Amino acid sequence: MNVTKTLLLVVVAGALGGLSSGILVWGLGRMGITPATGFNMTPDLTVEWLFRRIFASGLWGIIFLIPIFRRSPLVKGAVLGILPWLSSVFFVFPYKMNVGFFGLDLGLGTPLWTLFFGCFWGVTGTVFLARFHPKQMFS
Repeated sequence: MNVTKTLLLVVVAGALGGLSSGILVWGLGRMGITPATGFNMTPDLTVEWLFRRIFASGLWGIIFLIPIFRRSPLVKGAVLGILPWLSSVFFVFPYKMNVGFFGLDLGLGTPLWTLFFGCFWGVTGTVFLARFHPKQMFS
């Protein structure tokens, strides 16, 4: 498979992960689940908010090229989902959103919830790749 197609697929996988995890963040917030468990971020489901997540997640999709856990898309996705989470808790939350390291100003549950959402993002992307680009996952 050529390099361009592979890059396109990993970006699409990342974007799909961003869309699905974004809808999950919104849905659990809307239902009151995340606020009740210490993560006080209940975003509005807007095109702008989703687009930012989809775009950034698409770029993060490049990490799906890291050749680890090739036989298990679930493990690979969960492990790789830690990388964007680390970026969020050490850069985005404190310096872009001004909610402190680990986003603790959003609640004590923020680190765990955002780790869960990061892993969900990764698993969504790697399962997509396992289905549509199995050579990336298994070769």
